[in-house]
Amino acid sequence: MYRPKHAKYQMLRRVIRILAVVILVFILLYPFLEPYRIQVERTSLESDMLSPDVRQLRIVFVSDIHEQGFPFFTSARTIDLVRSINALNPDLILLGGDYATSPESAVLFFGRLAENRLRANYGIYGVLGEHDRELERESITLLRSAMLAAGVTPLVNDAVSLRVGTSTVTLVGLDDVTRGWPDLAGTAAQVEGGSYTIFLCHNPQIIPSLMQSVNSAGKRNWFQLGLFGHTMGGQIVLLGDVLHLTDSVSAAYAGGWTKENRIPLLISNGIGTVTIPARLFRPPQIHLITVKSTAK
Repeated sequence: MYRPKHAKYQMLRRVIRILAVVILVFILLYPFLEPYRIQVERTSLESDMLSPDVRQLRIVFVSDIHEQGFPFFTSARTIDLVRSINALNPDLILLGGDYATSPESAVLFFGRLAENRLRANYGIYGVLGEHDRELERESITLLRSAMLAAGVTPLVNDAVSLRVGTSTVTLVGLDDVTRGWPDLAGTAAQVEGGSYTIFLCHNPQIIPSLMQSVNSAGKRNWFQLGLFGHTMGGQIVLLGDVLHLTDSVSAAYAGGWTKENRIPLLISNGIGTVTIPARLFRPPQIHLITVKSTAK
C-alpha cells in the first residue's frame, strides 16, 4: 500500500521517540538492577611458598555484604550468596567485614549463617568493618560468639597459621581502622615469615602504613597477598569519575587489583550497597583467587 512521504517520516519519528523512551527508562532503572548482577571474578596467582603437594589453593573472598531490608541486600539474598560461595568449592573463605548495618544486625547475620553454613576445606575467617564495631573495645564480645557459632573465626589483630599439605598458610587480620582498635605493629610482629601469608583489613586506608610495617624478623613485605573492602569500588561511577568513594580513602585504592612492592592487593567492590540501593559500572563481586604453587 502506498504511503505518502510525510506519513513515513511520522512513523519514523514515532519509532525514534519510543526507542528514546525505552533507552531513558533503561538508563534510569539499570543502576537499581546492577546490585543483583553478582559476578564471580576469577584470578590466578603464583607462589613458590606453597609446597608442590599443595598444587593450588582456592580462596574465596567476599566483603561488604551490608545485609538489611528491601530494597537493599536482604537475608534471603544472603542465603543465596552462601549457596553461590559453597558452589565454588573453596579451600578457604575469607570475609572482609561490614556484614550488616550495625553490631546488633551483624550478630543476627551470623545467626543466619549458623543455619545456612559456609563450607571450606581449611576454614572460614573474617575481619570486622566499621558497621560491625562500636567504639568500646569490649563491644565485640557478642559478635565474636556469633561468628564462632557460625563457623567463622574472627581475626581482630590476630595471626593464625594453617597446615595446608606440607605448607603453612598464615592469615593476618587487623581490626577496623575507623571504629576499631587496630594494632598494626603488634599484629605484624606475630608473623615469623617463611609461610604464605595473607593480610586482611576492611579498610584499604591502612595500606601505606602496612607497606612500612615489619614482621617479627624486622622485615618489610612480609605478606604475599592483601585483601580489603570498604570502598564498594566507588559503587557509582559516571564518565570515569567515582561518585561514592567513602571517607578519606585515596583514589588509588578505590577498587580493583593493584600492586605495591610486587605484592598483589585487592580492594573489592563488595556485595551490598550503602546509602542508596544502586550501583553503576561497579557490579557486586565474589572473588575466587587461585594461588598455584611454583615450588619444585
